[in-house]
Amino acid sequence: MNERNEPAKRSVDVLIIGAGPVGLSAAILLGRFGVDTLVVERRTERSRHPRSRAVSCRTMEVFRELGLAEEVRAAALPGGPRRLLGSDAVSPWRSVVTSSGADGPADTSLGPETLDVVLCSQDALEPILVDAAQAEDTVTIEFGRTVSTVKDTGTEVLVSIADDDGSVDVAAKYVIAADGAASQVRTALGIGTTGDQDLQTAVSVLFRSPVIQRRTGDPSSFIYLDNPETIGAVVIAPVDATDRVAMLGRPLVMDRVPFEDIDWTTQIRDAIGDPHESVELMDARTWTVGAWVADSYQSGRILLAGDAVHVMPPYGGFNQNTGIQDVHNIAWKLAAVLKGWADPALLATYEVERRPVAVFNMAESVRNFRSIVGNADEGPRSFRPENFVHPGLDIGFRYNRGAVAGPTSPDAGWPVGTFTPTAAVGERAPHVWLNAEETASTLDLFGRELTILARSGSEPAREAARRADIRGIPYHLVTFGPSGDFDAAEAEWAAAYRVNGDEAILVRPDGHVLARLDSEDPATLDAALLAYTGRRTAA
Repeated sequence: MNERNEPAKRSVDVLIIGAGPVGLSAAILLGRFGVDTLVVERRTERSRHPRSRAVSCRTMEVFRELGLAEEVRAAALPGGPRRLLGSDAVSPWRSVVTSSGADGPADTSLGPETLDVVLCSQDALEPILVDAAQAEDTVTIEFGRTVSTVKDTGTEVLVSIADDDGSVDVAAKYVIAADGAASQVRTALGIGTTGDQDLQTAVSVLFRSPVIQRRTGDPSSFIYLDNPETIGAVVIAPVDATDRVAMLGRPLVMDRVPFEDIDWTTQIRDAIGDPHESVELMDARTWTVGAWVADSYQSGRILLAGDAVHVMPPYGGFNQNTGIQDVHNIAWKLAAVLKGWADPALLATYEVERRPVAVFNMAESVRNFRSIVGNADEGPRSFRPENFVHPGLDIGFRYNRGAVAGPTSPDAGWPVGTFTPTAAVGERAPHVWLNAEETASTLDLFGRELTILARSGSEPAREAARRADIRGIPYHLVTFGPSGDFDAAEAEWAAAYRVNGDEAILVRPDGHVLARLDSEDPATLDAALLAYTGRRTAA
């Protein structure tokens, strides 16, 4: 109690608003850095709807870093998904797209996780993330708490939080607002958005039926339907192994009948093409398909993430994955600033790096939406190959400006359906297996600190370590070749990273290449450490 006999103000390093997959992932990442973190969530129960379900290769790599990949995979549907396009579920398919591992081993040439998405619905993913966050000593999650005001004073953020027992004020050094597409924090800050707020008013109908397994022989199949005589354009999507299924899209009936008067059981049977199909209706609700990106990701000590800064059509499953990768980018930067070895200016690189990725991913999701849903006058629906096979979008995105140093590519985007790793500055560092059993990857070396990769005896690597010591920057040095940490993997590593001589590669905690160093250009090291610590961000 203070001298006015009022409750003492609670203090934390980071307050996260929202305990969805993005907010929870941020909490786990910050917890791994030992950052005192409070998560507040207004909900007290999980959503009955599965919502997002596609977990991408890059997001699985983040979960691998957190030790959660196997648990997520165990909660998911088996195997990679198949996609089938037809007029109904009883007639021949017009098009079929199989997963990359359907006819053999899963492709792990580009990363330790399969390129296929993992189908883990949000209502199955969230409990895994809650448990992992609560296991972190420095993380607290409080459900049933509502944020009423957020005020940035310049030196801290004052947040008023209420529940049934009253309210409490929390002083946070930083706030991450992961409070959804209708973000009250973004609105209060006056941050606008660019894009289309309402591409379509769609429906999500959750039901239980063995239709996918029985009609396709694969519980992980997605059935895309295009039938102007019955349902219109919708997707019947698998949810979990208990035969929960969701019908997504805008059925034609919604243009003719008020939502509350629609017989969804009949609509589902019409879509399937069998009036006797077993259907247990569980829930039906509308939602807005949007495509927009916030005009700013940061206001002072308040950072926005996930749906609060971008919304994308669900075709391709990009939005949740982009959000989790947002916080993978910002967590190490916040930890660096809070621990004192980086300047707060480093946080400005969050928007510089992540907003172009969101804009790129949003544009691709809209293309997928148009090809599969389209408009009534656009003719038959079709599959874009990039809708399902997109390693360039998933793991090939790069940061051309921000906390990087050295030559980068122009801001012209990157290929979607292909990816050739090069270890270029700003790129996600390439995957190489470090052991014969193929259980340890170069990606497993990253996550906690600056990583210096080089051949044994590399002078640029030694100098990078020496300068990092002087600046108080946490790092670890990993060497390849004779007398190094990894001898047998030297040739594969050097080829994948395109290493010349004693060149050293600096990799950030989020796995992106900070800089490439050689003996001929010592100035790059200074630029790299300045950019990495926010003392000067690379242009």
